[in-house]
Formats: sequence, C-alpha cells, structure tokens
Amino acid sequence: MELRHLRYFVAVAEELHFGRAAARLNTSQPSLSQQVRDLERELKVDLFRRTKRHVELTSAGRRFLQEARGILAAAEHAGGLARETARAESRKIVIGISPETDWRFLGKALRLFAEHVTSVDVLFQNLTSESQVKALYEGQIDIGFVILPLDAEGLVTERTGRARLMIALPENHPVARKRSVRLEDLSGEAYTLWPRQLAPGYYDHLLATFRRAGFGVPITMEGGLPSDRTVLGMVAAGLTIALVEPAMRQMGARGVVFRPLVSPTVFIEKGFIYRRGDQTPILIALLHEMKELLDEANVVLRESEDSDAAARAGRAAPLNRHAVKHIPNLTPSPRKRARLGR
Repeated sequence: MELRHLRYFVAVAEELHFGRAAARLNTSQPSLSQQVRDLERELKVDLFRRTKRHVELTSAGRRFLQEARGILAAAEHAGGLARETARAESRKIVIGISPETDWRFLGKALRLFAEHVTSVDVLFQNLTSESQVKALYEGQIDIGFVILPLDAEGLVTERTGRARLMIALPENHPVARKRSVRLEDLSGEAYTLWPRQLAPGYYDHLLATFRRAGFGVPITMEGGLPSDRTVLGMVAAGLTIALVEPAMRQMGARGVVFRPLVSPTVFIEKGFIYRRGDQTPILIALLHEMKELLDEANVVLRESEDSDAAARAGRAAPLNRHAVKHIPNLTPSPRKRARLGR
C-alpha cells in the first residue's frame, strides 16, 4: 500500500464518481479504477459497491475513509515539518572554535556578515583543531578556526594572522629579571606542551624549537581543550615555563612574568578551514566577508614578514604588494573598512 493508493481512494470516496475523481487527480479513469482495485486486493475487502450508474462506499469503505484521511493528513504534516526544518537549517551556520581562535578576525567577519545576511543563527562548538577536522568531515560544523599548520584532505585552509610568542616564567626565576630572553638561556628547563593529537603541526613546530635550544623531554599535559589558566598556574607554581601568546598577559596571573623572546623568534599561526566545494549559501556569504578581510590581513602579514627578514638582514623592507595572495572575484570595500575602523 502506498500513499498514492490512499489519495486515489479518498478522491473516489468524496466524489462517488470515478470520472470526476480522475479529472480531479489529473489521471485517466481506467488507471484510477485499476489503482483502487489494487488497493482492495491488498486489503482483501471491497471498499465500494459499483453499478453502471452508481458508486457508493461499503461500511468497510466508510471506516477506511476516516483512517485514510488521517494518514494523509499526518503525511502532509510530516512533510511540512521536514520542509520547515530544512528552511531553518539553511538559516544556521555552525562555527568551530578553540582557545586559539583568531577572535579579532572572526568578530569583524561576523559583524560584516550580519549587515548583509539577516535572521541567521550563528552557533559555536568548542573543539580542538583536530576535532574540528573530524567535525567538518561529519558535517557537524560548517567552518572551523584552528592553529596552523594543518593539512587535511578535502579541506581548504586559510591563514588569518600570527602572533609572536612570549615566554612565561615564575616571577622568582633568575631570567625573569631580564627585559628580553633568549630561549637558549633557558635550556634544561621543564616546559609544557599539550598532547600532540590536539594540534599536531603546532606541537611539532614547538617541539623542534625547544630541541634546537637544548631542552629535554617536555611536561605533557593530557586532556581535551587546552586551558591557559592551567598552564599559567603551573608556571606560577615553579613547575614549568611556557611559550604563550601576548594576549595571556591580560589574564593577570599572579606569580608569572612575561618576557619577549629575542632568539629565536617563535610564532603561532591561526586560520580557518572549511570543506572544499561546499556550496551552502550561508557559508558562501560568510566566506565572502572573511576573504575580503583576509586580503587585508595578508597585506599586514606580508609587511610583518618582510620587516622581520629585513631586520635580520640589517636593512629596510620595501612593501611588495604584488606578493600578497588575492582571492578572485572579491574586491575589498573601503566603506566596510572605514566602518570597522580599518
């Protein structure tokens, strides 16, 4: 039994005429008659009494008509719920975030996005970089903000910014009296790294940096999402030192001092990832705003990198705007940049 059999039966039961019912359903009368007979054979009961001039429902037909109408109404209601859910889903975007998210970049992109796309629910999932990759593969998030480098098949990776790391030391550490620190001055110290599976590329980068400076085996912290306060608490207790972002100074950790590194220069790079070829309209709208900002961010990053290279070479760095990566079909808007204070 299929829904079309019920629709055919209800039309005939309401019209009590096969010709009128066939016209109502936009089908032929012989086809309609055959469908009704198939239904009666399936049910093993006569639903109509038929004569050459008259069609009427049997008692079984009248009872079946009540149930058939209920089934069709329920099916229509279910379809409406499915369509309503699909419309709601199309007005929702889920963003993967982590403690290392480039919040300044994301905040600007979402403000621009809200100006052009209204009535969209923006949801956040707090996940590690590796967990965001899995969530993208499984369709649980639409875009993720991660630590770089990160290489995952089928995903597009874009860099949004970088920060020069500082060293966090116990306030009574001998090196804490210096205004700036060379990493080599701290060789032999214990330092802290979160498990490699949380951000493999970043972990390997830091581990190689520490090894070059003569450090030993790090203190490895297990767990899910990294906690900056946990790391600073261990530093304050004199258990470890740590490479941290400058923004962590604002957390006001007692017993911890922050010093810039003069050698080597160590950066943390941040960016976002999304599924290659994803044509979801809401995601495309957000990416347009993000990639417009990305053009501008890449100019700043390029200038910073050229300045660093020039400083090492002892010369001034010319701005090479032709080296900046550009996103096709997206022209930066001066009006938007002025509104955001750029």
